[in-house]
Amino acid sequence: MTQMLKQKAFLIKALISLAIIAVLVMRMDITTIKDLVGHIHVEYWLVALFLMFVQILALALRWSLLINVHGHKMDYSDSLRITLASLLANYLFITSIGGIIVRVALAIQHGISWVQSIAATTLDRLMTLAALLILTVVFLPILFGIVEKEIFQSTLAAIFTFVLAFSVFSLLFLKNVRRHLIFSHRKIAVGYKYLRSIGRNHNLIAQITATSLFAQTAYFAAVYVVTVSTGVDFPLLYFMAVLPMITIVASLPVGYGGWGIREGAFVYGLGLINVPIETAFVVSIQIGLISMIAVLIAGIPALMSGHMQFALKNLKASRAR
Repeated sequence: MTQMLKQKAFLIKALISLAIIAVLVMRMDITTIKDLVGHIHVEYWLVALFLMFVQILALALRWSLLINVHGHKMDYSDSLRITLASLLANYLFITSIGGIIVRVALAIQHGISWVQSIAATTLDRLMTLAALLILTVVFLPILFGIVEKEIFQSTLAAIFTFVLAFSVFSLLFLKNVRRHLIFSHRKIAVGYKYLRSIGRNHNLIAQITATSLFAQTAYFAAVYVVTVSTGVDFPLLYFMAVLPMITIVASLPVGYGGWGIREGAFVYGLGLINVPIETAFVVSIQIGLISMIAVLIAGIPALMSGHMQFALKNLKASRAR
């Protein structure tokens, strides 16, 4: 029954992706798309690939910062392998859950408790969202002038929700709450102590935040390079203002491996700054392919390692349940 539900979910996601792409294509000039594809520049792809590699290196650094708490000392090379294995699992199993399971399994294999592994993995995902929201806030005044009122209000609501959630989470650090809620359960207490170790280290928080912002900036730079390669003219500040919003929408766990959702987000977001729909669509497809190629190229050593085989066994076992 569980396997059948997973197959149905997979089919639904694939249909969503195909439906969105089909709707977008029907609105486009196929001749224009063919012309754009025919004028793809290899040198721009190489620059974008390099920037994607830079993003992966930054994400690996963030993971090492998050995991090396309570005296743990995971080498950066191991952190990089785990990061690549997680990204590979996302593509191999077309789901972010696969990447989470692989990351947690490999962290446990390296001697990290499963509580800390889950907490670190959760923080890793949240820091990506936090970086995108920070960049959204930075460019909020510019965004106000180029999006519809409803979209701007939705963006403000998302930022407010994140801040509110963070404020509620901060209540866990109050003494009375710790005594009656957290320390009443050993595993919760372990997770709390891990989070408190990070929360009290302002220098570490600054490093994690800076690394997250740098990783997103590298990704934005890759998108910029690919967009410039199409020859379209657009204001740089407007471009930077809409990219965080595009990336947040494109990362939603809907559709087959992000395909379709990403294209829709790019078409709408870049359309706000007068980038033609055909150009935005082709840019999105290129970014999807370049991201995948970068992970596959960099992740081949991780895929061949015994650690990755161990993680994949855990992932397959969890999927079979």
